[in-house]
Parts: sequence; structure tokens; C-alpha cells
Amino acid sequence: MPEYVRALLRPEAFPHRPSEVALVQTHLSYVFLAGDLVYKTKKPVDFGFVQQLDLATRERFCRNEVTLNRRLAPDVYLDVAAVVRRLDGSTAVDIPPSEGEVVEWAVKMRRLPEGATLDVLVRERRTPHDIAGRLVARLVPFHEAARRVTPDPTFAGAAGVRAWWARESGEAAGFVGSTWRAEDASALRAFVAEMLDQEGAVFDGRLAAGRVVEGHGDLQAKHVYVLGPRVADIVIVDCIEFSEWFQFRYQDVGYDLAFLAMDLEAQGDRALADELVGRYLASTQDETLPLLQPLHRAFRAFVRGKVESIGAHASEVPAEQRAALAESAARYFRLASSYAERRAAPCLVVLCGPSGTGKSTIGGALASRIGAVMISSDAVRKRVAGLDPHTRVPEAYRAGLYAPEVTQQTYEEMRRRAASHLAAGHPVVLDATHSRTEDRAAAIDVARASGVPVLLVSLTLSDAAALARIEQRQAGTLTTSDATPEVYRRQVEQFEPPRQSEGKLLTLDAADDVSALVEQIAAGLPMRR
Repeated sequence: MPEYVRALLRPEAFPHRPSEVALVQTHLSYVFLAGDLVYKTKKPVDFGFVQQLDLATRERFCRNEVTLNRRLAPDVYLDVAAVVRRLDGSTAVDIPPSEGEVVEWAVKMRRLPEGATLDVLVRERRTPHDIAGRLVARLVPFHEAARRVTPDPTFAGAAGVRAWWARESGEAAGFVGSTWRAEDASALRAFVAEMLDQEGAVFDGRLAAGRVVEGHGDLQAKHVYVLGPRVADIVIVDCIEFSEWFQFRYQDVGYDLAFLAMDLEAQGDRALADELVGRYLASTQDETLPLLQPLHRAFRAFVRGKVESIGAHASEVPAEQRAALAESAARYFRLASSYAERRAAPCLVVLCGPSGTGKSTIGGALASRIGAVMISSDAVRKRVAGLDPHTRVPEAYRAGLYAPEVTQQTYEEMRRRAASHLAAGHPVVLDATHSRTEDRAAAIDVARASGVPVLLVSLTLSDAAALARIEQRQAGTLTTSDATPEVYRRQVEQFEPPRQSEGKLLTLDAADDVSALVEQIAAGLPMRR
């Protein structure tokens, strides 16, 4: 252990004189818990994906850490502080560098309550009922404001993903047979190879469309703090600052989202993971994001397995902690390979029901679980009209946007896009009211022409519950729907309920939780072998 680390275990080394100092280690950092403040220094290590052997690099990474983390935790990251060896031989932190020799640099942070992290709330079953919606309200604007990556296919896109995987899997090869079971490694490698071979155009298309951004990069549940009831009380810390490589600081927004979804599942709350992703997609209407979610979540679980394997083999980490890390790494590697088993074969899911029944959220969660694209009438309608999907259309103009001929164009465009995706081998979820028998029949015809199975899913909900959802949605800023209580009542009057004679039909009570509904729908779909 470096001399300065031993020195900083003494309260007198800190200007605010905490009553005690506790040390926590990671494979990259020393973290000093000093009363109401935290100081974090960086270890001089080179793991390939992070190289911080010299002091100047570690100072730069400290400054990056403060700047980047202020995006989602503006009141937490206070400053960069010098660790100084004074002329008398004593060592102190957060004093002027002129008082001696700077031996290290530290990130100075406000200490947050340990019991307020999302992983603790999940474990103790204390998650607020509205946490998924608040997380989405925090993450969507963050991703929209994030710096876009220049569309260079040699950096990101399919070539970037392929290069990242070759490097990362190669670095993890030494863990096969210890923390990474051989069968799990084989299954994951086969899954990745298949996706890279089949979905290169999707990776490249998302890069060109601005979906690759400077994101958080390490969006684990333990980095999410819930400090109160407001959206602003969601504080997210510890983003990646040490690397400008693709799939680290810079990644697809879906890859960023996938980390939290994967980690929530790993913590035992798949229901919250499903709701989070479903709500995110209901807000963003990102058509191809869910297609890549199984792979993105598998990558994220793999990364956690690799990182915890590094810790499990670090001699300076206490033996008990190393054993726990080895066990955790094996679980993450197993989870990574399991995502391939959940993907659906090419098929068409036609969601039906009035506004407020949760079609977009359920459809987004389902598509992300099975690796499908989701095509939503709300987004398609506005794009057909030349509008951004999030444009709130004034009441005076809604009659034109929702005129029968525009609705017809919307459904035709949805079916055209569905046929294109089915031809590419993608499962498709169609998210629209599908209130008329003839619209459902036209969708079924698309599936038959493509030679794939089709499932009609009719979502039902009480008037009171649907109206409550619509009113809550109108109060938000992230919805793409223009539905009002009046629109809902008109839809109910005109709705032609699906019948078994139309095709395979599943009727579900949308009052159930999102994850349970996703399970029921997925059970009726063909899975990939």
C-alpha cells in the first residue's frame, strides 16, 4: 500500500478533521470515507482499457471525473484536491500544492447516504412506486443533451463493436475455467458472432443517426442515489472518465440503458428493469434500440464479470472480498450468456387497445426482452407529417394530424416498415390502437406475406385507470402521445374488439405489472434456437 494511503487513514491529514477515516478499495481507486466528505485517488495501473500509470494522467482523469459527473450529480463533485507531502515529511490532502510536493491527486466529493442507492432499495424492497418514471425523466434528457460521436464507422458502428469485443473477450480469456465457465464463454461468443454478422447495418445506422453519445458508461444500480421524491433527487455518480474508447465513455444510448436494466435484473428486480426500459422506449420511440438490447445487456453483464474477475485475482484485495467477487463474476458471466436464450424468432406482435392501456411501455419492454424492433403509431404519424415525435400538437391542429387519411398513411407506413424489418429477420412489435378489424387484417397480411407467425395482443383497462394514466401523461414532457380524455372516450366508442377468428389472440388486463404482461406475451412467441 502506498505511503500516502497509510497517511490519509489519519483524520489529521484532512482539513475538516473527520472523527474517523475508512478506506474502500476498487481495482482502480482508493476511496477515503472521511466524515461528510469522500476523497478518491486513482491507482497507478494499466489494465489495457484503463492506463493511468503516471501522475499527470491521474490528475487529468480526476479533472475529467469532476466535469463529467457534474452532468448527473452537480452538487456532489466538489473539486480536485492535491495530496501533498509537506517539507516536514507529513502528508495531507486538500491543501495548497505550494506547501510541499504533490504526490497524488484526489476527487473531492460530498458523501451521500449509503442506504439511498438503488441497489440497496431494491434489495430491501424499498423502491419508490414511481422510480422507473423518474429514472426515465432523468436519463432521456441526459442522453438527448449528450455530445454526439462523429459518425466514423472505424470508431463505432459495426466495426467498432467488433474491435471492442475482440479486445475485451481476449483480455477475459484467462478467466475461462475459473470465474467464467467454458460453456458460458462458448454460448456468449456464439451469440455475439451471430449478432455481429447479422446486424452490421443496424449498428452503422444507429451511429449515423446520432445514437452513439458521450454517455455515463457505468450505469450500475449502486451508482444511482434516490435522495427524495423529485426527478432532481435522482443523483447518478461515478461515470467513466478514464477512457475515450468506444463502449466506455462513448456508446449507443441503448448500451448505456442496458447496463442499468441488466444490473437491476442481476439484483433480483427484473420487473423494474422491464418497466424502466419500457418507459424509456415509450418516451424516445427509438425503433431499433430494443433490437440490440439482448446483446447490449449481455455485453454489460460480461463487462461486470470481467471487472469483478480482475478484483477476484487482485492480491491486494482481502481474501474474503476476493471470494465474493469471484462468485459475483461467475453469476454475471452466466447472466450474459442467458440473454441469447430469450430472443424471439422473426414474428409480428400486433398490440391493440385504446390510449392509456400501456401499449408503448409494454411494447417497449417486450421488444427489449425478445430483441425486436418496435414501430409506434405516435412516432410514425408525426414523422409522416414532418414533425418531431415529441412535438406537442396544439388542439387546433390535431384534427388535421388525426384525419382519416393521415391515419391511413400512418398505418401503411407502419406496415411498410414492419415488412422491411421482417425481411431482415427481425421480430417486430406494432404499437397502435388497431381499433378497426381491417387494420388488424392488413397487419396480419404482412406477417403472412413474410412467412412469419403473428400474435394479436388486446390490452384492456378500466376507464378510470386509463383516464388517470392519460392525465398523468399529459402533465409530463416526455410523451409522444397527443391523446386526451376526449380522444380516449371516442376511441372506446369506435373500437372493434379483436376476435379469435381473426388469428391467434391474447387478451390481457393491462392493470397487471409490465413484467408479468411481457412474460405472458413472450410465452406465446417462437424462440430462436
